[in-house]
Amino acid sequence: MNTHATIRNTPIEDFAPASLSDRAAAYALDAARSIGRLAMRRVKRTVDVVNSEYNLTHWQRMLSAKTWTTAASVSDFLVPKNPELALRKVDNRICRIPADDYYRYRARALGELLTRHAGGTTEIVELGAGYGYNLLALHLHHPDWRLHGFDIAPNGVAAGREIAAHYGLSDRISLDRIDLTDGSDPSYSAIRDQVVFTYFCIEQIPYDVRKVVDNIIAAKPKRVINIEPTTELLNLASPRDIVSFLYIRSVDYQTQLFSTLDEYERQGRVRILARERMPFAPTIHNDGFLYCWEPT
Repeated sequence: MNTHATIRNTPIEDFAPASLSDRAAAYALDAARSIGRLAMRRVKRTVDVVNSEYNLTHWQRMLSAKTWTTAASVSDFLVPKNPELALRKVDNRICRIPADDYYRYRARALGELLTRHAGGTTEIVELGAGYGYNLLALHLHHPDWRLHGFDIAPNGVAAGREIAAHYGLSDRISLDRIDLTDGSDPSYSAIRDQVVFTYFCIEQIPYDVRKVVDNIIAAKPKRVINIEPTTELLNLASPRDIVSFLYIRSVDYQTQLFSTLDEYERQGRVRILARERMPFAPTIHNDGFLYCWEPT
């Protein structure tokens, strides 16, 4: 099995920025959809909703389909051929590009981003790892790293373990269950003195953000890298940020993580090492921001 196949690099120069008219039309359509969701008031991101959307839908289907068994390599599994064109953010530019080209670029870009903020570690933990997509992508570009993932969804964890075993990566990639809202969860002990990251995970628990941050601080990780969407840092003079604001509110994602971290820095509980906007995103409506911080 070709476990160490690398994802083909797609030069950033190949991605031409979308035209103003293309962007304007896409923004208008996206905003209209979000306004429709807000008007219907159908989405409230409760524990049951998140469990239904992910554990009982996405991860259950993945566990049943076992598509990794038909992919020749990890890279083929992560980035199957998909020519669907859409507006995506690449190196801080909005481009209309195929999905497979974007995800090849994203795998490399995420690895470079974490390398820049992880302080030279070769062992990293992801909270909210799902079935381990990010961990598998990181392995392709950093095969020497040891990667640990935790998620609340049993089906995601089960799928991730099967995928790692199928590609002979169980010695490099491990997955276990954690409930981030439960400070007494025994899996929290695994992040002590570790470099930890989240990627569009805390967005799913908008009503427990402060509790989760408190739990992470209490577990005493070495460093935390949060990559999450939010309304807190958007510039509402920007049309694209208005689209993001409407989308985040319409699907009830979190809106207080970064202001909580700023508050905790003022209180002396954490030290924030970096604040930045993500240079890549798979859609026009859900940019992420990055805070890198350490408990004090």
